[in-house]
Amino acid sequence: MIMKKIVYLLTLIILGACTDQFEELNTNPNDPVTASENLLLPTVLFDLSNITVNQTYGFGDVIGQYTGNYEFNDIDIYRWQADDRFWSPMYSILQDINDLKAIAEENNNENYKAIALILEAYIYSVITDAYGDAPMTEANRTIEGITTPVYDKQEDIYTAIFSKLEEANTIANITETIKGDIMYNGDLGKWKKFANSLRLRLLMRISGVQNVSSGMNNIINNPDRYPVFTSNDDNAIYKYSGVVPDVSNVSQAGGGRDYEYFLRIPTAHFLGLLDANNDPRLNLWISPKEGTDDRTLGIIPGQPLGEIGRPADFSRKAVEFFEEAESIEGIFMTYSELNFILAEAKEKNMISAGVAKDYYDIAVQSSFDQWEVTIPTDFLTTTVPYDNSTDRLYEQKWLALYHTGVEPWFDWKRTGKPSFIQAGSGNLNNDMVPVRLRYPSLEQSVNASNYEQASAAMGGDNINASSWWW
Repeated sequence: MIMKKIVYLLTLIILGACTDQFEELNTNPNDPVTASENLLLPTVLFDLSNITVNQTYGFGDVIGQYTGNYEFNDIDIYRWQADDRFWSPMYSILQDINDLKAIAEENNNENYKAIALILEAYIYSVITDAYGDAPMTEANRTIEGITTPVYDKQEDIYTAIFSKLEEANTIANITETIKGDIMYNGDLGKWKKFANSLRLRLLMRISGVQNVSSGMNNIINNPDRYPVFTSNDDNAIYKYSGVVPDVSNVSQAGGGRDYEYFLRIPTAHFLGLLDANNDPRLNLWISPKEGTDDRTLGIIPGQPLGEIGRPADFSRKAVEFFEEAESIEGIFMTYSELNFILAEAKEKNMISAGVAKDYYDIAVQSSFDQWEVTIPTDFLTTTVPYDNSTDRLYEQKWLALYHTGVEPWFDWKRTGKPSFIQAGSGNLNNDMVPVRLRYPSLEQSVNASNYEQASAAMGGDNINASSWWW
């Protein structure tokens, strides 16, 4: 696996020598290529970003009801079958992370190990939040003869995730830098901030089933020990250079890009909320209906195909996010999201520090800054001032989470907000928005016993089955 990935990465670099993001290949032409941390890390980050971007456009934006499909709308109407979209790709990356961690331990390099632990925690959070129970303790251990891994309980997965993030925060040395880090340019301080901000996201996620106040306060009240995002400079975002091979599949002409642009249409929810508030992000995110200046013509989520009309009848997602490869980003977590989490936590008396309104204001402002859009001077005082008697916090958070993978869906599962996210008239799921993906069909055949046990524990492998925190 290690050598396969290195050959792949070397091929990418040879094909795209003009980009400086994949650098520092310390190879000796007289010796065999030796695996090293700075070779594996860029591959892991690039692959993880590609999965995130692909599933943002193809799934996350749809289930989050920012966009709808003009055709092939099984996702929109909840005709969901066995689903591998986050399973095999994520476990494949986890294998590479295992290799990265093993090499780091062999070389006594705890900084690379810390990054591996953070990425492990992030990926397992996506897997369990999408499916529920899933293999963890026995995952990717075929070399040990484990070919049918048991499924860990979601609660146990979360316990392990928090342990990984705690260890990463402890061992990362912010006075040092590393090579091969094409997201944070070797800055271990930013990695620690990501680890602790992610921990706050996940503590909030389970706050309905576990008292997390102590854990959240421990982080917020000890910034020297547990630093978190303090500006958009800390955002966990993979920025593509736009130079082959460092480009997203979505920006590839003639393939996914064309499909996305012509057949995925922004929703009336999305456009209506932006337009109602005279939100200038509308002009960045949306292109007008062809031949007009109208950016408010959206599709109704979950409609039957026969009721939609023609694609030309609608406003479109902004073409820049398809044709300009460097405009596409793999967004994992942002400073804006962190402040929305803190605003909600303060509103619910889960943390002692800060003021809910201040967190909210920073969250909204930071979203505008992230997208390099000027916020109107009266936006936070008149248009969308903090008001805990309404859904405003959740609506603004939903807007700020645009293009952040499947986080909008996960957050909706926890809160039921924004309340306008509901099953559409064409849905095939008894008017319910699904809360999980079904396990991949391969699991049903090659790991049947463990699959059946995990499914039974959730009341069946169906898209409405409950897990620990939802």
